[in-house]
Amino acid sequence: MKKMALVLCNDMHMDLENANLLLTRVQQSKWYEVVCDYTIADIVVVFTCAFGPSKMDSVRVIADVRRNCKPEAKVFVTGCLAKLCTSELKAIPGISVQDFSYLLNSFEFVPTETLSIPYQNKVIISEGCLHHCSYCVYPMIANGYKSKPIEMILQEIQTLYDTESTIYLTGAQETADYGIDLYGKRSFGDLLQRITQQFPDCYYVIGWFHPAGLTEEVISVIAEHPNIIEIMLHIQHVDDEILKNMNRPSFQEMQEKIGMLQRVRPDLKISTEAIVGFPGETEEKFDSLVEYLRKGIFSNIGVASFEMVKGTKAAMMPNQVPEEVKERRMREIEKCFGATCYPASKDGSESLLEEYARTSSILSKMPKNILVDRQKYHLIAGVDTKEKLEGFSLVLEDVLDSIRNARTEFDWARSQKHLCETYTLEARTFFYDLIQHGDFKIAFKERARQLLGVPQ
Repeated sequence: MKKMALVLCNDMHMDLENANLLLTRVQQSKWYEVVCDYTIADIVVVFTCAFGPSKMDSVRVIADVRRNCKPEAKVFVTGCLAKLCTSELKAIPGISVQDFSYLLNSFEFVPTETLSIPYQNKVIISEGCLHHCSYCVYPMIANGYKSKPIEMILQEIQTLYDTESTIYLTGAQETADYGIDLYGKRSFGDLLQRITQQFPDCYYVIGWFHPAGLTEEVISVIAEHPNIIEIMLHIQHVDDEILKNMNRPSFQEMQEKIGMLQRVRPDLKISTEAIVGFPGETEEKFDSLVEYLRKGIFSNIGVASFEMVKGTKAAMMPNQVPEEVKERRMREIEKCFGATCYPASKDGSESLLEEYARTSSILSKMPKNILVDRQKYHLIAGVDTKEKLEGFSLVLEDVLDSIRNARTEFDWARSQKHLCETYTLEARTFFYDLIQHGDFKIAFKERARQLLGVPQ
């Protein structure tokens, strides 16, 4: 029986959905066993992301998996980065770049009609996007728009209904156009009505909603059901010239729909996302966005700094805003409103191959695994790439603090338990080697050896 590990590079719900779908099929096969440690797997599937800093993070995870997996293991790379940067990734030795649909059909699975296992309280109702916002590359890699049938969605909600008090309804990218491919029209209102009628004893949050889909029908369903408690309605900006260049609805259209929501459901939480630093955004245009956000309409705000993504129209537009200005504006909104920040990648112009080579070189000097727990979600593997590359100083500080604080018998036992349960023996040996060659007293080095469980 071959061992298979599924590795997520990020927590995007569409990747978790796909990982769960693949996991469901693997678990029902007699030829594969799912493991959470990719270093012992015969097959490793890496789900990548292509947006913002996650682009290079995915490359680093690939480098980590390649360097530390079994030499004979087959490594499959899929996801957004595999679609956006196929040729660059194919130049990396030892990996196979594949579309997710290929992976679903490439292994010898037992045919099953069972739904993917919902290890999250999110129900993904659709995939893809029909809109063509000038800053977004997703429609170019999403292969159109595909909705799940209403009955399938109701089955998924049924599996969550007995245990979850709140269920998050969203599309893999865009929720508002639900059903247009199956039923010939936007049918999110019909779906929402069916869900709330069949499963009334639950709260619902609507995610990733485009203003164009906020029809009177959808608004009336929201008005009728107070257990629909929040909608994520992305405004992106308030300046009409910028919205036009983004290929987004006008500010007036957006404002009217938000006003309708507020009138029929003043208790409804409305969260949003804005983009700062879009080409042509002057200080005056930015100030108008801040003033609108000050009205207190939104319960939660996310703010992204514009990124020049290759292949998008916005990347070719004139009047690009300097990086330091975009960063300042994003941080100002973060400070004013407690917004969640989504910074643009600072290394987006670098070669994936150069980053892969750089990361591999660093990882060659590091332990295979630092952390004992390889599990990210149920039977979905985690990696400690960030701890190795970015957080190693924090990890070492934790180790040193645990050693310093082990003064009493009780503290000694607690520190020893923490170190041995958190870090692998290979990592503890690595830490001890650093301490041995560091400027520490002899007694401290011996204490470190005993607490870290490293043999003499």
